[in-house]
Amino acid sequence: MKLKIISLLLLPVLYFSCKTEKDVMCTQEYRTIAVSVRDAAAKPILLSQYYVKKTSTNEIIDFSMEDPLMDSINRLQGIYTLFTDGKMAMTIKTGTEFEFHGILDSTELVIEKYLIGNDECHVTKLSGKTEIILTK
Repeated sequence: MKLKIISLLLLPVLYFSCKTEKDVMCTQEYRTIAVSVRDAAAKPILLSQYYVKKTSTNEIIDFSMEDPLMDSINRLQGIYTLFTDGKMAMTIKTGTEFEFHGILDSTELVIEKYLIGNDECHVTKLSGKTEIILTK
């Protein structure tokens, strides 16, 4: 009887001592972080071009080319992709700095800083605006 009790008490200790950081259960969903760009009257701004830049390397990410149909639908609502799970390898858990750049005609209207991290399964926005309001 004592052996059974001792075995039952040791089982959780053995189980948790064998777990590593790689033992993460992830969902199958594909996450996208988006920002909306609006004017002072809350009307969507249809940017001519936008991109995201990793500030440490100056690497440019053009999300408009990943899914052009969805991108064109979102743009009509003033919604732009900031980051996706597909680029998670560019981030670290505690956060990596990126900039969102928005251009209308040939004028750069938006430069907004973001900190994007991950939870080993999906990207997460650690800091930065979800909605950008342009007043000019």
